[in-house]
Amino acid sequence: MRALTIAATAASAALCGPAYAADMNGTVNAAVVRPNTLIKTDDLDFGTMISGPTGGTVSINAVTGARTTTGGVTPVGAGTQRAIFQGTGGLLLITVSGDSSVTLVRAGGGAPNMTATLVRAASTSGGGIALLGATLLPSGVQTYYIGGTLTVPANQPAGDYSGTFTLTVNYL
Repeated sequence: MRALTIAATAASAALCGPAYAADMNGTVNAAVVRPNTLIKTDDLDFGTMISGPTGGTVSINAVTGARTTTGGVTPVGAGTQRAIFQGTGGLLLITVSGDSSVTLVRAGGGAPNMTATLVRAASTSGGGIALLGATLLPSGVQTYYIGGTLTVPANQPAGDYSGTFTLTVNYL
C-alpha cells in the first residue's frame, strides 16, 4: 500500500507544470519643496477638437476646469484640464503676475499659429486678505489655476499644437 501511495504522489507531481512568477516594477514619485516656492502640477490642455468651416473658440474655465466651445469648433472626447500650480509660504505678502496670452504652434510647422488668452484664479488653504494688488497669506498652500480661451480659425490644419507661458509669484 505504501509503494502505491508513493507512486501516485510521484505521478501527480510529474503531471503538474512548473510554477511561474511574474514581476512588474512600479514608479514612486515625491516632491519636497522649500517654503516660498512654486511647482507646476498640471498643464493647461484644451483637448482634441475639430475645426469647422467657420472659426470658433475653446475655453477652459480656470475655476472649475470645464470646457466649452463656440462657433465652428466641435469638441472630441475628454482629456482637458486647467493648469495648476502650487506655492507654499507663511505670513507673506505675495504678488501674482504672468503672461496674459500664449501662442500655440503646430509641431513640424506649416500651419497658422493659434492664440489663447489666459485667465488666473487662486485659492489658499489658510485664507487671505487682498491688499492693493497683492495678498497677505497665512501659512498654508496656495493653489493657482490657469484657464483661458483658444481662438481656432476656420479649417485650421490638423496637428498637435503647443506653447508655453509663465506664472510669476513674488514672495515679499
